[in-house]
Amino acid sequence: MRIEFVEIAGFRGFKERTRFELPAGFVVLTGHNGAGKSTVLDAIDFALTGSINKFTVRNARGGGLEDHIWWIGSGQAKEHFVSIGFITDDGERFTVTRTRRGLVDQGPTGLDLLCGGDGGRVSAETLMKTTLIRDESIVRLSVDQSEQARFEAVREAIGGLVGPDFSDRAQEILDAAVTARDEQKRRLDNVQAELGRALSSLTEARSAAEKSPDVAEAMKTLEDMKLSLPSEGGNDALRQIVAERRQRVAELDRLISQAFDLKYVLDRVRSSEWDEELKAMERGLASAEERASLAEAGLDAAARALEAERESDTFASHLAALVDHGAHLGLQDGHCPLCDAVRSNDAFEAALAAARTKLAGRDASLAQATDALHVAERALQAERTQIEGLRIDIMGAQQQQADALKRLQDITTLFETFQFKADPAEPELAQIALLDDQEEIARIERALFILEASGAADRVATWQNRVNGLRTSLDAESTKHADAERAASKAREIQTAAKTVANQISAEQFDTVMPLLQELYRRLRPHSEWREIESDFGGKVRGTLNFTVGNGHNVQFLFSSGQRRAAGLAFLLSIHLSRRWCQWQTLLLDDPVQHIDDYRALNLVEVLSAIRRTGRQVVVAVENRALADVLCHKLRSTITQPGRRFDLTMSTSGSGSIAEISDIVPMPREILRPAQAS
Repeated sequence: MRIEFVEIAGFRGFKERTRFELPAGFVVLTGHNGAGKSTVLDAIDFALTGSINKFTVRNARGGGLEDHIWWIGSGQAKEHFVSIGFITDDGERFTVTRTRRGLVDQGPTGLDLLCGGDGGRVSAETLMKTTLIRDESIVRLSVDQSEQARFEAVREAIGGLVGPDFSDRAQEILDAAVTARDEQKRRLDNVQAELGRALSSLTEARSAAEKSPDVAEAMKTLEDMKLSLPSEGGNDALRQIVAERRQRVAELDRLISQAFDLKYVLDRVRSSEWDEELKAMERGLASAEERASLAEAGLDAAARALEAERESDTFASHLAALVDHGAHLGLQDGHCPLCDAVRSNDAFEAALAAARTKLAGRDASLAQATDALHVAERALQAERTQIEGLRIDIMGAQQQQADALKRLQDITTLFETFQFKADPAEPELAQIALLDDQEEIARIERALFILEASGAADRVATWQNRVNGLRTSLDAESTKHADAERAASKAREIQTAAKTVANQISAEQFDTVMPLLQELYRRLRPHSEWREIESDFGGKVRGTLNFTVGNGHNVQFLFSSGQRRAAGLAFLLSIHLSRRWCQWQTLLLDDPVQHIDDYRALNLVEVLSAIRRTGRQVVVAVENRALADVLCHKLRSTITQPGRRFDLTMSTSGSGSIAEISDIVPMPREILRPAQAS
């Protein structure tokens, strides 16, 4: 990609519209001082970057750079614009136009194509810095740069070779983290300062209160009771404290009254008589249980006797039936009808009478056995009733004792809840302790009355509240500051790692640039003795680049002004030729030979001729017409990439203009032929 034309109007020294058609080969701009040579190159710089980067000072008395970009001479310019036309090797064209309103046209592809393709790899400023070499900045941007700036120049030029550089993004993150940390530190300092002022005001309020005897005594009363002025509410808060204490005293008084009622029960259940009564009931229960056991045995015996009588009664019934049957039958031939024994009538009747007498006694025995069983049952029931009654009495006594002790424990727990150090088992002492609490409430009320009259409590409470709030804020801000500090440390670690990696890669890639720099240095011959130049990289995080000659001599302090410019040209040209990421194949030079001698100027012409032979478009502005002639002869002009010379002058209106345009005719291919043998 090359520049096809430069068209300017109302820009710096050019009032009228002027168009420079630039061929693909080379362009030589020549003319006296003020003719507008540098303005043409300034126009390219301004169109692409929006500024003219050769000026290090942008504002000064009489107007800054912005006030001198457009035509300020006599008369009014009709137009104000700068337009640069570009053409690619494939014939595609686009234009970059900038007016007073800004960038108005940059074609379909814009600056991205110039800066490395989609999205652009470098800025337009870096693009121009590595494309346009000015006399004013040859030394400033090369040999006389700081070590870090020189390294950055190399890194920007070869940035397309090493891939994306995340160090800038890491630096942005670090800057944001440091800014956040500093802002948090500022807030923390403000809170600390505000807390200091609040503490001073609190001290003054307390001192003012202590100067009044009554107020001092009231505050001492609160301090003796281990009370401080509340941080919120002032006197109202003190009243709330009094109300809460009164409520506490009322509740304690109710509990002490219950303790008095409980004391009689406790005295009784804890007495020896109570224990003796309980033991007597337990002994009675044991005796009753023994008697019940005996009664159960007697009942069993009576039941067995009754059963036996009932069995005997059954037998007697059968016997009576037999006797009646035998009596009815009578003797059968002198024989008993029942047993067939030989009996007389008297004997038979006597036997029947004896049997009837025996059977008559059985009824009395059965009735007696039944009565004995009933007596045994009543005796057992009586013992069981006594046992049940004793058990109920014992359980009631034990429950009464347990209830009394539980109620005592409940009152003790409530005493502890109210932080009342007294024993409910001794309600008289608890009553005395409660009187002390009531006296404290009275003293607090007197102190409150004094403080309300003076207003000291509210003032102290207000400042105390302010101090407490600021302390809370201080803790929160301190935590945030610690977090911000940790974030900044992490960001610094990331930035250091990214910078280190990027610099190491750049240092390795510079090995591909160094041979080119050494070759250009040898061809420009800045010094007659030291004809070789070496480089030295240093610094992992902040990369540095030094140039040395001989036995480690620093070029910056060893060479003369002209020699430093020649060495600087070698450095800047090597940077330009190392831009593999850039498709723009144009080298711009603004009077690069002002401060070097003719010998080194001719060396530069030879170097430019070699660069031109690589196919690059070379645009160079020189004041010396003889040097312009040499350039036109030395720089290669071909049919497809011809050269052109513009002689510039200043019109009568003070505007720059083109005095003459000369096309450099290519050398015929057959103009030089080998000598033929005759």
